[in-house]
Amino acid sequence: MFANCRITVQLQVGVAHQTAVDWLTFVRDLCSAELLHQPRPIGGQGHTVAIDDILIFPDNVHRYAVPQWMFGGVDLATKEFFMQLVPSRDWVVLEPIIQTHILPGTTIWSDHWGAYVGLHVLPQQYIHQTVNHDQMYVDPVTGYPTVDIKSRWNACKMSLKKRCRVARHRLLEYLDDYMWRCQRHFNVIFRDILQAIRRQYPV
Repeated sequence: MFANCRITVQLQVGVAHQTAVDWLTFVRDLCSAELLHQPRPIGGQGHTVAIDDILIFPDNVHRYAVPQWMFGGVDLATKEFFMQLVPSRDWVVLEPIIQTHILPGTTIWSDHWGAYVGLHVLPQQYIHQTVNHDQMYVDPVTGYPTVDIKSRWNACKMSLKKRCRVARHRLLEYLDDYMWRCQRHFNVIFRDILQAIRRQYPV
């Protein structure tokens, strides 16, 4: 009798767990679709966006696996940001991402990575300045902090660690989920999820 009870409870817990996993996967897919269909470019005239890249490895990926890079930018005034997984840091990869996510007229700050010199071929769109994020914490001219992008990287990495060993093939959906949630206040996330469901699955 007790053995049958234990089996029943285990089955019920197993179903509930799988339902929760399926729902969370559905929500992450929904966030990805929303970001794809409703992009929010940052920056613009009079704004400064700091861009940077980082090499990331999920906890369950061997250190000698194929490197996975992430590229992104932060508006130093509004704190709005974008992040995207990229196969490399080559200019041919970064150029379309920059033009998609950063509005024309923006002043772009970057480190001295060689690929960023490609910004000089787009003078009609952007003003490019280089800074040393590791040595300069506040720009002496504008007073803007230069560590915003590093802080955003750290916050994102902490979020991924809390997910208990995110699989490499699921990095994109978790990253989209993180960005989507950061774009809105905690109190309206559930409301916006319901609105996103209505948009993606109209009756």
